[in-house]
Amino acid sequence: MEEKKLNLYEKIQAIGNEIRNIEKSLVVGSGSYSYKAVGDLDVTLTVKDYEQKHRVVSIPIKQELINSEIVRTIKNDGKESLTYVDTIKMTVRITDLDNTKEFIDIESFGKGIDSGDKGLGKASTYARKYALLNAYKIATGEDPDAEKSKEQQAESVDEKRNAVLSVFLKDNDKMISVLSHFNVSEAGDLTKEQIAVVYNQFKAKKLI
Repeated sequence: MEEKKLNLYEKIQAIGNEIRNIEKSLVVGSGSYSYKAVGDLDVTLTVKDYEQKHRVVSIPIKQELINSEIVRTIKNDGKESLTYVDTIKMTVRITDLDNTKEFIDIESFGKGIDSGDKGLGKASTYARKYALLNAYKIATGEDPDAEKSKEQQAESVDEKRNAVLSVFLKDNDKMISVLSHFNVSEAGDLTKEQIAVVYNQFKAKKLI
């Protein structure tokens, strides 16, 4: 009996089922502000192998610059610091190599923050990585609700976020430093995990 050929949606489902999850093996930053993330290299190489196996290909076909700005900050020594923030929207097309007329487009956003000219490149990398993670429904790391410390149970995420924002309002330099470190342009873009890292650091310094 001839083996049934999968259509594109069935191939995408099969790829997601076989990959299932990619662990957070990349350590971003250093010291107290360091945190684990899913690396672009891990995502790209893993997805590439399974796409080759199931005969599909994913290619960025469109990239739009949504916003570009320069954040100027005056340091304590009076010198001006420039931070470049770029936000892009990327369209990634997943095409069935057994039937190239069959494809699906995935839209994703990426934000890049850099003190030089690499903001746009960072934004593109993030957008492409998250397009693939979302398209194949790839889980990243452990369930944050699986284990909570006593401190996390006692203090809600909102309480921690409000405490961090309170410090930001008093010290703009600290806010810019944290946002640049985590590659986000607004405090509201910080994830629960990132807020927890900043909260613990601020608490250790008795800023909270």
